Formats: sequence, structure tokens, C-alpha cells
Amino acid sequence: MPEYLSPGVYVEEVDTGSKPIEGVSTSTVGMVGVTGKGRTDGLPQLVTSFADFERKFGGYLGTDIEEDKRFFAYAAEAFFQNGGQRLYIKRVIADDAVASQAQSKTEVSTRLTRDTPVVETGNIDDRKKVTLLSLRGIDTGTKLTFVRLNDNGTESSDINSDIAITSYDPVRNTVNLTTALTHKFEKKNTWVKLDKIPTAPNNPSDDSIKFLAANKGEWGDSIAIEIYPASRAKSQIIEVIGTVLTSKKFKLKSAANFYEGAIIVYDDGNSKQYRLIDDIENDTITLDSAFDDNSAVADTLTPATKTVSTCEFRVVASYEDQTESFEFLTTNPNISHYYYKKIHNKSSLIDVEDMYSSSSYTETDPFDQPCGDDGQNLAFTAGDDGSLPDSNDYIGIDGGPGNKTGIKALEDIDAVSIIAAPGITDEDVQNELILQCESLKDRFAILDGPRDSSDLEDIKAFRSRYDTKYAALYFPWLLRNDPLDDVNIYVPPAGYLAGIYARSDVERGVHKAPANEVVKGIKDLKYSLNKREHDILNPYPVNINVIRDFRSSNRGIRVWGARCITSDSDWKYVNVRRLFIFIEESIEKGTQWVVFEPNDEPLWARVRRSVTNFLTRVWRDGALQGSTPEEAFFVKCDRTTMTQDDIDTGKLIMQIGIAPVKPAEFVIFRIGQWTGGSEVTE
Repeated sequence: MPEYLSPGVYVEEVDTGSKPIEGVSTSTVGMVGVTGKGRTDGLPQLVTSFADFERKFGGYLGTDIEEDKRFFAYAAEAFFQNGGQRLYIKRVIADDAVASQAQSKTEVSTRLTRDTPVVETGNIDDRKKVTLLSLRGIDTGTKLTFVRLNDNGTESSDINSDIAITSYDPVRNTVNLTTALTHKFEKKNTWVKLDKIPTAPNNPSDDSIKFLAANKGEWGDSIAIEIYPASRAKSQIIEVIGTVLTSKKFKLKSAANFYEGAIIVYDDGNSKQYRLIDDIENDTITLDSAFDDNSAVADTLTPATKTVSTCEFRVVASYEDQTESFEFLTTNPNISHYYYKKIHNKSSLIDVEDMYSSSSYTETDPFDQPCGDDGQNLAFTAGDDGSLPDSNDYIGIDGGPGNKTGIKALEDIDAVSIIAAPGITDEDVQNELILQCESLKDRFAILDGPRDSSDLEDIKAFRSRYDTKYAALYFPWLLRNDPLDDVNIYVPPAGYLAGIYARSDVERGVHKAPANEVVKGIKDLKYSLNKREHDILNPYPVNINVIRDFRSSNRGIRVWGARCITSDSDWKYVNVRRLFIFIEESIEKGTQWVVFEPNDEPLWARVRRSVTNFLTRVWRDGALQGSTPEEAFFVKCDRTTMTQDDIDTGKLIMQIGIAPVKPAEFVIFRIGQWTGGSEVTE
């Protein structure tokens, strides 16, 4: 209760009105299936277009995949073709699948950044000067070996070995050689090796970084990685702070972009030294140890030759038309630029192993930072899709929230209201779809009928496996073009129907039966059923929804059924079941504010108003029968719906009755002769 302790005017806000109930979405779909790539861990991922699906999960699968396992991409495409907008995908993959991988090198090497002059005509002094991608590790006297790479990645016999450097220009990244090159080398295929052997890195298990494809499968073999030396910051030393010979403190012209934990290189224009930054204050840096000759650093501090710069590396990962770049990475696990922190769980293409120990990191050797096989490039290999998933893979494992696989993973996405496993007609898998719908009561399953049987008794036997008001079965399969080899193939209808459900919900509402709707993006049906055959499959209690060919009457191919596969005649229509799901979930979510409110008449009245207002909107949208709201529904919440014992035990009980509209499944016109004033006779 508010307190009134002194005289005055008190203005208070009082919440007495009803709270509006918003209708939940009914057109979000969740599907599971085999894809070429994509995450297998974590929550299902949302895609909002087929192009988005291709980026995250790959495109069409090759024809060498077993047919009933390669239909998922077609189903996703069909969903969007037929009006779907939001699709959650859970990739299914067998346990024996393997992610592609690549191992970096720690050799001291680099690349040319411009071609050398033509040997036959080039000036000999020009052939003594080359421009390199990086001068990391290069001092006066360093010897270089130039290796020409063949198109297949092997080394050519045309090499120049052990050519010493007489001087270098750290601004232009050029080096002057003792002798002229005897071959022409091009930047696109030349690998320059240094005669230095890197020290062992601060790494307990390996001397390089292991890169992995972001998820399992052969797709990762097409990933390419380029690794470049990089430098985030560079500045001139303008003062040695303290005792010159032993000082570890140096004032820079600017310490912008330098950071604690950075490996820095000191370059005097003739040689290099490497240290680790322990501390930064204003423009002064403190290193882990003094330079070998601080007096030389202090003498004639010429900015052009007395510089320090940070040593990082850059990783660029590419796959088809996707490219990801990770800048200024280091091998120091104690700072935010650590390569593992920057790449792990942040890339859709690659992952890395955590190779360095954060407790004892003291590394100051930049050559422990990774490079490619030829100074720049890494190729991924050994990816394997494994065996084809079985029914257990589709059903999945409940590893807890966010760690489920297969169909079980769809449980964690509350927004999903329609689920399917396109092309999978295994009884255990379809039962898992049904079980999830019946358990959560907030979603509906679309099932594919048999693929290869046209015998009506076989089809009825297939349908007899199930009895549920939370699923519908569709038959037959559909013919479409396969763009991989430009041939026609038969595909399951589930993806098309999911899109039609979503389209009908958006255009008309969930109360409209998703039937008498054109199926877009197909050429024909695997089996074209006539009316007499349909007369066998449609009636209760068979309730199989048939897709019919009406092209002879210029009406295309249409969904010609809207029944649940249930023996309960009260719930035989898809739209009635889904309307109740919509209303129940909307009321459940829209009345959460009621919990722990004082359970008495004022609360009951507010809840009644909220629910009544919501159902009135539903009635006005045409989802309920009756010419008035009173004919369409009733809402009770008072002493007649709950006893004092209910109230004492914390229960608020409301009774709601609604009269859903039913589809006009059989349209009958009774026509007879009429002769003015006489009776009509048939």
C-alpha cells in the first residue's frame, strides 16, 4: 500500500483496465533434414529466404545421395516459393561425419607483393630489389630462398637460394639483395623462405594452430584460408625513460592502438628485436625486458629508423561467395585479440582449437604466429559427410536446453507452430513429430504419404499407423525440375504444404482451411487420382488429403483436402485444430500478468474483459460462427466456475466456449424444376 506521511497532493497510477491479448504467430515452420553444411549443435537456425538457406546450409545435394535423404533443400525452396516467410532449420547428420581441417605452419616465410623484372631484359640492379608482403624476421644479412609454385601447388625447379639481404626499407617493404635474381618471379605464385628456424612456441602439444570447418561434412574441403602478417600499431621511440642501459620504459610519439600483452618489434633499420608489452601509461610503454642495446636506442633517436610496431596476423576465410576476415589476431590468450576468442563461435565458416596456455604466456617470438603452406594459403581436407542418417538421427537426442538434436531440437523454439521432416516416411520419425505436437500442444505436424505406392489399400494401410488430431497426411509426391542435372524428379509435398499453410494464414487467417490452394513450383504429380479414387481416401476415418490435378479445367494443381488423421470426428478439420492452438496459446501468453494477482472479483472481471475482447476480434476476423459475439463464444470466470477450495488452493478457473467455423467441404446445390406457384421437384 502507498504511504501518506505528510499533507499534500498525491498522484497515483492505477491499473484497472483489461490488458489486451495479442494473437500469436501461426505461420512459423520448423523442419529437420540433411543439408550440405550448417550447424549441428545449438538451437535450430532461422532462415527467411532460400538464398539465406543456401548461405547457412548449402544448396541442393548431389545426385549421389540416397533420394529420400536429399530432398530437404527442395523442401526449403518450396516453402518460400509457396508463401512461407520464417523457417527454422535443424540439420541432421550421422555421428561418423567429420569436419574438414587445416594445420597452419610456423615456418618463416612470406610472399612477393609485386613481380620481379623480366630476367632477359631487366636491369641487374632492379633484379637485386624485391618487395615483400612482410619484413617480419628480416634483418640485414638474412638469406632468402625464392620458390616458384606450380599451378598444382608443388614447387618448381626454378628457384634462387641463399641470397643475402644487404639492406631493407621498412616503409616500402623492399629488400636489397647481394646478387640479382636469375629467374622471373611473379607475386601470385612465389614463396619466399627465410633462413631462420622459429623457436618452439609456448604451446604444450603442437607447434601450429589447427583450423576446423565450422561444422561437419565434406563441404569444408572447399574452404580456403589466407594468413597474413599484420600490425595494428606503429610509432617512433622518442625517449628512453630512466637508466638507459637497463630501462624497460620507452616514450613513443603515440601509443594509440598499442595494448598490454602485445608482441612488439623494435626496428632500427638494420635489425629487429621482439618484446612483450607489460604496461601502457599515456604514450609510455613498459616492456617485459630491456632491449639488447638500449644505448643504441637512445643515441640519435631518428624517427625513421627507431620504430616499434605490434606483431599480429590476419585470417581471411573463403567459401564460394562468402568471405570472413579476422583482423589483428595474436597468440596471447590473456587479451581480447586472442585468435581463439575472435574466431570460435563467431565464424560461420571456420573454427579453431585453443592451443595456448593463459597461465604462463610469455611468448615474444612472432614466428610462432601461423602462416600458410606457401607463406599465405591453407587448404582444408579430410571432411566427410559420414553415413546417411537413420531414424534415430532424425528423432535426435535431448541433451538439455540448447543441446538437442534432430526433431527434439525444435522443442526449444517456441515460435514454431508447424513442423515437418520432408521426405522421411519412417514410422518412428513421423511418430516423433506427432508426439512433440501432442506434448507441447502449440504446433501441428505435416506428414508425407508413401512415395512409390499407388495402390489405395497400401496408402490406407500407411495412414492407419496414426491416429492424432495434431497432424495431417498428404499424398501423392510431386514432380519438379532438379537444377543440378536439369532432369525432373519426384519430391515430397511437406515443404510445399508448409508454405501453403503459412500463405493461407497470412492472407486469410488460421481459421481458413489450407486447401483449394494452388501448389506453386511443380510440374506434375507422381500419381494423378481421379474423383472416384479420392472418394476412397478422403472420407472419415481415412482422412488422407489428396493433391489433385485440375489443369484440364484451367485451375492448376491444388491441395484438395483439409483433414487431420484422427478418428475423433470433432477434430477432423485442420483449420479447426489449428484455430484452437492459436486461441489457446494466445490466451496463455496474453494472461501471464494474472499470476499472483489477488484472486477475487476485480481480477476475474479484468480477465473476462481481456479474453472477451480477444475473442471478439477473432469473431470479427471470421474465425467463429454466429451473427453476434454471444452466438460465437462465451467466457465465464466467477463463483460458478470455481469453488472456495479452488480459490484457497490458488486456482483461478475460467470456462471458455467457442464455435469455430468449419470448411465448406461439400458444396451442394439442390436444383429442381419450378413452374410458377407449384412445388419444386427434383
